Amino acid sequence: MQESAPRISVIIPAYQAEDHLGSCLEALQQQTSVASQYEVIVVDDHSGDQTAEIARSQGVRLLQHEHNRGAAAARNTGATAALGDTLLFIDSDVVPEPTLIAAVLDLFPSPQDGPRVATGRYSATPANDTRFARYKALWTWSCWQNSGSQSGESSHIQGALAVIRTSLFRELGGFDETYSGGSVEDYELSLRIREAGETILFDGRIEGRHHFPGFSTCVRNYWDRARMWTRLAPSGRRFSSGQANPRAAAASVFALGTVVGHAIPIVGLPLAIVSDIGYLAAMGPFLRFVTKREGIPFALYAGAVHWSLSVVVGTAALTSPFGRGSRLRPKR
Repeated sequence: MQESAPRISVIIPAYQAEDHLGSCLEALQQQTSVASQYEVIVVDDHSGDQTAEIARSQGVRLLQHEHNRGAAAARNTGATAALGDTLLFIDSDVVPEPTLIAAVLDLFPSPQDGPRVATGRYSATPANDTRFARYKALWTWSCWQNSGSQSGESSHIQGALAVIRTSLFRELGGFDETYSGGSVEDYELSLRIREAGETILFDGRIEGRHHFPGFSTCVRNYWDRARMWTRLAPSGRRFSSGQANPRAAAASVFALGTVVGHAIPIVGLPLAIVSDIGYLAAMGPFLRFVTKREGIPFALYAGAVHWSLSVVVGTAALTSPFGRGSRLRPKR
């Protein structure tokens, strides 16, 4: 590799991203690291809006698909063209922290030294200031704080904020492009990373503020992802970091038990009571964290919203053996 080549290749898959891509790219231009240390590659996945024009206006490398192929394919396209020895994947709706590149360079100090793969998390403050976005930011941040932050490792990479050596990524064949809808290609790649004997590090400095979608979109995403999480996580290969953690799984079981218990008059009351207690026990740490940070009214809102989403996840997992899940294209 030439000495003038950048160390880090930042790859941003973008589809219909005109609302958020600009803020993502501006944040990358305002990094504390020297600009020659990294390159930014935007892969426009055949958008019908101003995504490509925004990328051009920011002076980054722009690659374009002739038809829509999905985020996994967009990431793979960027990785193929990357000049850096290390790939940093960022989603277009993430606003990177100013020290993100510096943190990656510190964790991956040279092409030979440091780990081969690491992942980060969303900030506790969202990029869009809505009540639901505030809940989601606090939930995702606390999940990583109580898992990866405690152990320094993760069971999976988070595609929106992940770092992997270019050589390892290419050895593994990149993301599986046959997944769609559920967007679980990062979990699937994580299984192959672990099977290759690699450890996925967690570093809280790999962080950015996320533009979270609304409740209805989140419900659809949770439904698709939960169905595929269940299929990708058999015994011994389960995920235990971030949102895919044991407490979240227990909360989903208890939330579903509450629905069933209350739906059965009298006979179902014991199940409903046990499930209510179980849900509160599983979610206790998060609810205490939110209460301390945001107050009781917001904690009540967060608890109710999370209960609703837990019911969605529990139902999706229970019905995962039926239907096609999120694998919409045949695996090649």
